[in-house]
Amino acid sequence: MFGGKGGCGKTTSAAAASIYLARLRPGKKVVLISLDPAHSLGDCFERSVGGDITRVDELDNLWLLEMDARKLFQDFRKKYEGVMKKLAERGTYFDREDVEGFFSLSLPGLDEVMAVIEVVRLLKSGEFDLIVLDTAPTGHTLRLLALPAQMKKWIAVFDLMQEKHRLLLRRFKGRYVRDATDEFLKTMTDDLDRVDSLLKDGMMTEFVPVTIPEPAAIEETGRLLASLKEYRIAVRSLIVNRVVEGGDCPFCSSRRKGIEGYLAEIGERFADCNLVFAPLIHHEINGFENLCKFAELLFAPVKIAAPAGKDVASPPVPPDYTLAAFRNAIAELARKPGLEFLLFGGKGGVGKTTMAASTALYMARENPERKILILSTDPAHSLSDCFDRTIGNAVTPIIDSSAGGHLFALEMDASRMLNVFQKEYCADIEAVFSPFVAGGGDIAFDKEVMLGLIELSPPGLDEIMGLKKMLELRGAYDLFVIDTAPTGHALRFLETPEIVLEWLKAILRLLLKYKEIVRLGCAAEGIMNLLRDVKNVKKALTDSLQTEFVAVTIPESLAILETERLLSGIRRLGIPSRHIIVNMVTPPAGCRCCKGEQEKYLRQVTAKWGNDYDVAVVPLFLSPVKGVEALGQLTGA
Repeated sequence: MFGGKGGCGKTTSAAAASIYLARLRPGKKVVLISLDPAHSLGDCFERSVGGDITRVDELDNLWLLEMDARKLFQDFRKKYEGVMKKLAERGTYFDREDVEGFFSLSLPGLDEVMAVIEVVRLLKSGEFDLIVLDTAPTGHTLRLLALPAQMKKWIAVFDLMQEKHRLLLRRFKGRYVRDATDEFLKTMTDDLDRVDSLLKDGMMTEFVPVTIPEPAAIEETGRLLASLKEYRIAVRSLIVNRVVEGGDCPFCSSRRKGIEGYLAEIGERFADCNLVFAPLIHHEINGFENLCKFAELLFAPVKIAAPAGKDVASPPVPPDYTLAAFRNAIAELARKPGLEFLLFGGKGGVGKTTMAASTALYMARENPERKILILSTDPAHSLSDCFDRTIGNAVTPIIDSSAGGHLFALEMDASRMLNVFQKEYCADIEAVFSPFVAGGGDIAFDKEVMLGLIELSPPGLDEIMGLKKMLELRGAYDLFVIDTAPTGHALRFLETPEIVLEWLKAILRLLLKYKEIVRLGCAAEGIMNLLRDVKNVKKALTDSLQTEFVAVTIPESLAILETERLLSGIRRLGIPSRHIIVNMVTPPAGCRCCKGEQEKYLRQVTAKWGNDYDVAVVPLFLSPVKGVEALGQLTGA
């Protein structure tokens, strides 16, 4: 498995390693699977991949797969729908019509669940000798690694539902004969045990973190390694990517001096790992040939020269390397009186958090009468690193009136929020069932099933809790600046209101249907209020006066391709978006080598989106933009 902070080169490293291993073991079948909902394997190999396993033309023993969670879920549902519906009917008061209604709904968080199920399928098939996983950025990878244990808890609750059926048959027929539902539960349990065992087997599994010599990436890598140790997953090697080598160019030399302290820190903090240093390549590492050359850099026992970049075909049109366009765009947004939600999104590693944080600071100082909250919905938070102070799960003041504004920050802890939510609803269930429990065992059994369901951790936890937190805090703050997770999970977060609405409607229909059996108490009223609040947020997110989505990208092909898919998703959801920030642009002082091919990609950005979006360029800085003072200098606040 390859993982780490977004933008560190996970996909490129996984692709190069897969090619190397397939060549090293020509008799073994290797499959490289992307688990990130914003796939880039196809972009990396410069070919169409998609949801069907595709062989790499240049190698007989290497295949690629970009996991299609929705298709996999449809296949899984078609195979097991009958068994799961039977479980629900046997273990709850729901009739066939009720169960059919729930099975027609979408689920948040499908990507991680289907990833586990697909890995199980591939392991059982024995089709491949080696499975290489290109994971999502850190936060969602850790969610994935925790999922087998969570899914076993789901199975335990399903088994509790089935136990009610077993009990009834023993009571009225004198015996119980195992059926297809029991086989399903046993198979799922055995499969999850196998995955869990495999992940913890250091001879069979290894996790390779990928990082870069920057403070935010180093901190996130430290947190990742600590979590992997808790999960007992082996880590032997760590790739340090994009290491600037210096040279005659003053800009390159300054960048090299700037990272030397970070390289030393990496050497000290991660001394237990075999550190593999890969130089910053000044052109795109796309296509089979370039991936092979990068593999040589990763695996060669001695350092070899990086492959030469391609020449730019035509003289570039000099872009605006100043911060003027960026500052004008932020100033325009600050003048929108009704703006309530300002979202920043893009590929991992393009600088979303820095752009969001600097903009939030500017907004607070330009609008001192407004209370502004910057909220991170990425489970691998970076706001603390960006503001250079501890933030965490409590709303934390960043600046107050003495510093010219009111800015607060929050790094949401979805798991802790879920615990509070579960305690509230467990108390409600106790209150609903307590009058009936003394009257019979079946009711007591139903109570245990309901408590078990509430205590589960649902898929899509971060997206659901992010929406819940926005609902709770709406009204307490005038503007939410939202630092979203990388592309795939950002779109999933923005799709969550629609999914939650459908679930709330279905639950409300059931409460009304069974109002004679169970006292509704505050439950129906609470759901009605939640339904109203979610509808209002969904409406606000599509209102151009209340919401703006700012896409952040960098002048590289993979980032531009992902930005194209992101903007397409944003348009599909009806979310207003008129601004694109092209970040990390090498200034004119840089040499041809350090500029690489970025000017070609800047022209592409202008050609693609210049007519429909305001495009602003932000230059690459020699040192990370960190702390309130540096963030203020970026926007001129």
